[in-house]
Amino acid sequence: MEWDWNKTSIKLPYSYENLKALLDAVCRKENQFSQVDFCMWCDNLTMAWDEEDLDDQDQLVFHITRDIEAQWDMHWSEFYTQEKLSKMDLSKLKLPHDWFGEWAAELDGK
Repeated sequence: MEWDWNKTSIKLPYSYENLKALLDAVCRKENQFSQVDFCMWCDNLTMAWDEEDLDDQDQLVFHITRDIEAQWDMHWSEFYTQEKLSKMDLSKLKLPHDWFGEWAAELDGK
């Protein structure tokens, strides 16, 4: 299936290790990328891995990245219309920081 990939500055391959590294960077506030770029990378991962035969670890990665990209969409739709969002600089928006810690803990099995 051909997907309409999201634009993102993150060019890393889709893997457990890269999701962990990206989440850890956000949690430490050391990320050199915007949250929207991270969420778009997560959305791209869910598209790339859709309908793949995944092992347990990759199923967890898929579940977490799907939650991240869904929460991005749902959170901002509570505050802004789609029209307003389409005109905004999304790189300035930030989800609650503790959410990233929760996703990182889930990925670590805690």
